Amino acid sequence: MATAGVPVRLRPLPLGELLDESFKLYRREFTVIAGVALVVILPNLLLTLISGSYRANPFSYLQQVFQNLNDPEALQTIQNRQSQYTNSALYLLTFPIALLLLPFTAGALYRAATSLAAGNVETIGSVLRGTARRYFGIFGNRILWYLVIVGMVGIVTIPVVIWVLVRWAVSLPALFAEGAGPMKALGRSWNLTRDNWWRTLGVVIVIFVMVGLIQGALGLLFTGIAAVVPGLSDDLRAGLVLTVATLVNALVGAITPIAITMLYLDLRVRKEGLDLDQLARQAAPGPAPA
Repeated sequence: MATAGVPVRLRPLPLGELLDESFKLYRREFTVIAGVALVVILPNLLLTLISGSYRANPFSYLQQVFQNLNDPEALQTIQNRQSQYTNSALYLLTFPIALLLLPFTAGALYRAATSLAAGNVETIGSVLRGTARRYFGIFGNRILWYLVIVGMVGIVTIPVVIWVLVRWAVSLPALFAEGAGPMKALGRSWNLTRDNWWRTLGVVIVIFVMVGLIQGALGLLFTGIAAVVPGLSDDLRAGLVLTVATLVNALVGAITPIAITMLYLDLRVRKEGLDLDQLARQAAPGPAPA
């Protein structure tokens, strides 16, 4: 029988403690979090490798073009090869598959973070099943998010878009923690970030910069190692570099949903006294509710 998990102790979290709690949860539940992070990115990674479309990497393409600017015949060969990769059926299939898997790639780690932070025992399978149960809610949440981004960038100004996105920053944790629908989750995030916009922006920037730096450093290290492994063909080396970079980014990127979930809990503590509610439940006599 599984033992009870360890809930996060709710309290107002300064930035340093918020990051510290995020890393603690990441380390303590690494097996589940890493497993979920890898499972949700594997379908598209495998399809990219099988189709050979990783050879159509835009950076490699531009590098080859610049190296052969004075050779029209070589440029034509590069263009033909690029078209062959990008027009293959398997390559084109990656786009609808990515769309269908969007609720899992966008939401599974938030599902894991909100449940594990509450002290629930989770497995990779239970996280994926819980995400599947909220499939359409997550899908609707993300589609609304993207539609507003596209519409507002075209109609208003980028600062307004940033303002709205910060107000929606904790919508996915709200969706899972409170069982909210896509619109209600956006509304919950909007209310929680009211009067906390600048702090939320600062926390989000620190999270993304920190995760980006870690991803960049580890990516350079491991892809550099993969790039100098002797005895590999160019295609095999490119596939190895892509695989290593994808896995590193997935594992490190899992920190972001955890930290955003901690930000959501922190906002609820500050605005709604969620820490007092936790203390009251812990002090209540009798067995914990099922």
